[in-house]
Amino acid sequence: MSFLQQVTRVSPDHYVLPKVAGMQTEVHAFLSEHLFEQTDEGLWRQAAESASFPGAIGMYLMPDTHVGYQIPVGGVLVTEDTIAQAGSGYDISCGVLYLRAIGLEAEQVAAWEHRLRWVAEVEKRIATGVGAQRPRGMKTPSSKKVEEVLRRGAAAIGVSAELCERQYIPVPESVDVTRIERAIGKAAPQLGSVGGGNHFIEMQVDQADGSVWIMVHCGSRGYGWQTANHFFYEGAKLRGLPANRRESSWLRADEPLGREYWAHHNAAANYAVANRWTIVDGLREATRVVFGVELSPYYEISHNLVQQESLVLPDGSTKRGFVHRKGATRAFPAGHPDLRGTVWEHTGHPCLIPGSMYDGAAILFPLEGAKASGYSVNHGSGRRLGRGQAKRDLGPKQAIIDAEMREVERTLGGVKIRGIVGNTKRTPLDECAHVYKDLDEVLGVLEREGIARVERRLFPVANLKGAE
Repeated sequence: MSFLQQVTRVSPDHYVLPKVAGMQTEVHAFLSEHLFEQTDEGLWRQAAESASFPGAIGMYLMPDTHVGYQIPVGGVLVTEDTIAQAGSGYDISCGVLYLRAIGLEAEQVAAWEHRLRWVAEVEKRIATGVGAQRPRGMKTPSSKKVEEVLRRGAAAIGVSAELCERQYIPVPESVDVTRIERAIGKAAPQLGSVGGGNHFIEMQVDQADGSVWIMVHCGSRGYGWQTANHFFYEGAKLRGLPANRRESSWLRADEPLGREYWAHHNAAANYAVANRWTIVDGLREATRVVFGVELSPYYEISHNLVQQESLVLPDGSTKRGFVHRKGATRAFPAGHPDLRGTVWEHTGHPCLIPGSMYDGAAILFPLEGAKASGYSVNHGSGRRLGRGQAKRDLGPKQAIIDAEMREVERTLGGVKIRGIVGNTKRTPLDECAHVYKDLDEVLGVLEREGIARVERRLFPVANLKGAE
């Protein structure tokens, strides 16, 4: 019997794959009936394999889930004393940062030419795309500053802890975070850059009140990728796996390679946080030049990360464990023990959710029901088509998709805004609306299950992506 055939529905939006074969824990999936119908055996097999990692004590699938590398995207693996490198993947600490444009409202960004100018001013100050090209005038940090960033994250550039999911993760002074040559060679030239793929900078408008927000979505760039790749190979050697199965490797937290990986993983996570906050400087300048307003930081959070957290047990007691969120977002509600003493202690912290460059994004706040999902929510709307398939299948529709971006008209804060300004000549087919699931359907699952509530629903009016 296939894994899919053994899945049972325990509530309208909650499915369970029981422990079968070598699984250490059952899999809980939060999906509408329609989203469940879009899953296949490959996803459930991958979820079962994830739940079979040594030390696994919890496995969850978010409503945006789809097949990934070893662990499903939208997958949350909880372990006691082991680390699965696939839990962070290659883009360690990919995440999102939100800024609010103070005093800027929908009416002031309605004109296409104003948004087009803003896109141009941002491009003068912030690097996008693969590689390490930097706009003229964008300074390259010193090696000393880079090492400080790798150890102290946002704290190294003066960002307060209350604005971050975590300011930084401590890295032992005894660990040389510069020793992986292919990684450290990328660190200085790429700090403060967006990268390619699904990473972006976006101007958005709140549907309800017309407020204007800027979202930054990027990760640890080449430093994180090379770090992850190095330890995938080292982990495979240690576990006796062939190189083509390296993403299945795992490490004990207390073994030498496990401690080494954990230190470098955390350095990459610190780099990613600092990378996002470094981008803020250029955004502030560009927004000031075009609109004459200031940007106020709201919050920053990761969605590709392994973190040590307080695991709340059924009897209410806690213990420390590793929570791997692969394309999933941490969701601590009010009263969670790890929020004590923070500004979010009584409200829960915000969850920042990008959707697609057409359908927008959301800000959520976790509810008590998040306990059932491993204190996690989705990280986006979730892919329906892989990149290669999107480019093959949607190629004949390129002109139609370009027109959709130019002509879409929405009423945001009572103001009609037409079109989404981009920085690319053609809409990237592998990032257009047609490759993603419906964000509102995904968010609806969380609300019905009492996992989180939607605080803001925002829609894009300008988007910058990096060319491949």
